[in-house]
Amino acid sequence: MQNRLLATSLLLALSASAHAAELLVEPVQTGPADPSLQSYNLQEQRELRVFARSAAGFKKSAIFWQRRVDGLWQAPQALPFADPRWRDPDPHLSGDGKTLTFLSDRPLDGEKPLGQLDLFESRWADGQWSAPQRLAEAVQSPAYELGPERYGERLYFASYRKGGPGELAIYQSDSLAGGEHSAPLALPAPINLGPSNSDFTLSPDGRYALWWSDRSESKARQDGDLFLAERVGAEFGPAIRLPAPVNSPGFEFTPSVSSDGQWLIFASTRPGQHAAGLSQLYRVSWPALLAELGPQAEAHSQAQLQQRIGDLWRTFNSPAGGKANAELLRPLLHPQARVWGQRLKDASLDMRSWSGTEFLAALNEATPKAVFECEVHRELRRYGAHAQVYSVVETRYNSADGPAAFTGVNSSQWQLGPQGWQLLSLHYALELPGQAPAPRTRRNGDCMG
Repeated sequence: MQNRLLATSLLLALSASAHAAELLVEPVQTGPADPSLQSYNLQEQRELRVFARSAAGFKKSAIFWQRRVDGLWQAPQALPFADPRWRDPDPHLSGDGKTLTFLSDRPLDGEKPLGQLDLFESRWADGQWSAPQRLAEAVQSPAYELGPERYGERLYFASYRKGGPGELAIYQSDSLAGGEHSAPLALPAPINLGPSNSDFTLSPDGRYALWWSDRSESKARQDGDLFLAERVGAEFGPAIRLPAPVNSPGFEFTPSVSSDGQWLIFASTRPGQHAAGLSQLYRVSWPALLAELGPQAEAHSQAQLQQRIGDLWRTFNSPAGGKANAELLRPLLHPQARVWGQRLKDASLDMRSWSGTEFLAALNEATPKAVFECEVHRELRRYGAHAQVYSVVETRYNSADGPAAFTGVNSSQWQLGPQGWQLLSLHYALELPGQAPAPRTRRNGDCMG
């Protein structure tokens, strides 16, 4: 009986633990509820947030903004240039909160709507939002544009324009001099895959892209779900469909991560306190969601990091009379990289230091003997976009199978940025007499990677 009680208690404890770990999706209130209206495109930038409201079918869409005072969001206000004759959806605030990018069918002149949604911007100056300015013709099209977001000089948006990878696809365009923009380029897979993809957004640290897509593992078309992909340099990792209860049988769209990194906010047509088929705003803990996704959320960058650590040591391999592979090392070095070398000389530790440029130049010298570097042990610690690595590396001359000439103990720091993982610093030291390095992961001569 006692064993049964113990087993039952254990099951209950495990059940409670699993329940506590479940993702909690909760509604976001932006003001007085009106079951005949839908809300979407909520974005928070510190003490300021914007969102859109509309009737069914995204008709009569308008943008509202709110300020947070003493921790409380004030009543939403319509933008000063709002006009019931025109539709103004899909707002996005720049990182400094001073540029509002959005869509509108307001005319360039006269009073007749454009007939499609084009890209506009307004700027915060002298305590007010400026009159909307239509963006350069290069980013517009006769079709509808959707979900614009600006990050510095780069603009992301979706479009139904012809010639794209899908019916609705996500594009990027860079600002040029004189208010012009570069020709839009469709993002590659896994972002654009399937018939429709839109509402591309980046997490505050730029490491993750989120968007909605109607791609399906079957041939049946479905409502949009939210997806996440890790961003590593100019590339993206595999698309990960977010789990329930974030995604639902309804339509999830307009994802946005709050500037403090605490919440993923999105719109959904799931049943709620509103008319069927209309969307309302929801949020889920962003840290909890990343924890739920587990290692797969960082798998793409982790693979690149492991590869580049191995490339670092492969750089130094060279045939007799040859040179180290400086071209392999060059893209691994951060522009501010620094290298320190330590060796025993005259019963003291002798230190030398090189900038990345100086170190590359030093590698340009031919080596009389063939050099074989063999990493036999690696310990990696990572926090987000920063990693520390401890490595034990054996150096052999003339033959990769002979005894090691000496063993190096190395520490390095790596940074994940626009060029992927790059080496910030390397400190290498030769093994000291009578002080063997930590136990090796591999046997002597059994190289990692």
